Amino acid sequence: MTTEDATRELLVELLGEFYRRGWVSGTGGGICGPADGGGLLLAPTGVHKERVRTDEFFTVDPSDGRVLRSPERSDLRPSECNSIFCLAHRERGAWSVVHSHALAAVLAGDLAASDRTDHLAIRDLEMLKGIPGVTNTDVHLVPVIRNTPREPELVGQLEAVLADPRFADSRAVVVRDHGAYIWGDDVLAAKRHTEVYHFLFEALVARRDHQKEHRP
Repeated sequence: MTTEDATRELLVELLGEFYRRGWVSGTGGGICGPADGGGLLLAPTGVHKERVRTDEFFTVDPSDGRVLRSPERSDLRPSECNSIFCLAHRERGAWSVVHSHALAAVLAGDLAASDRTDHLAIRDLEMLKGIPGVTNTDVHLVPVIRNTPREPELVGQLEAVLADPRFADSRAVVVRDHGAYIWGDDVLAAKRHTEVYHFLFEALVARRDHQKEHRP
């Protein structure tokens, strides 16, 4: 069984890796993972994610987002994603959620806007097999919701798409003009799904660009 100390180390490692990939730059983005006793470890908000230390996570109750334990640094605040991460836990059993500000996620959201639809339809890609229950012959639907001034205001839209049977297999939600939320049963599953979905987003955008260039 993974200890909380090991989980903290892994979350810090992933924040650094995601920063290098451009997914949590400029203090944006976030991550959570399981704490001992059934809580969620939550990265602080408004800080450079690649500089977060293992002792700077909040512990929250995933049933309601209530802070159970705060870091010693009094100037830190829990992530704006708190209510969204807890919703993913309650509705999807997610013990780890990544919030990405990657350009690929934003551009993928633009594709849904241009098609006047509320989702991305991803097909004909081998990497689809990286999503549990999905094969490379499936059409995988990922919901796309509109952005709001504050992240907690996204909860109503997220509740709706998580209850929509069209998106039962999705481990991600794209927020137009913003980024994406991607989750897994544990931290390594969330890491894997995050990498897979970013590849899929990049492939969608590249294919659309290629089609535009070669359109008669």
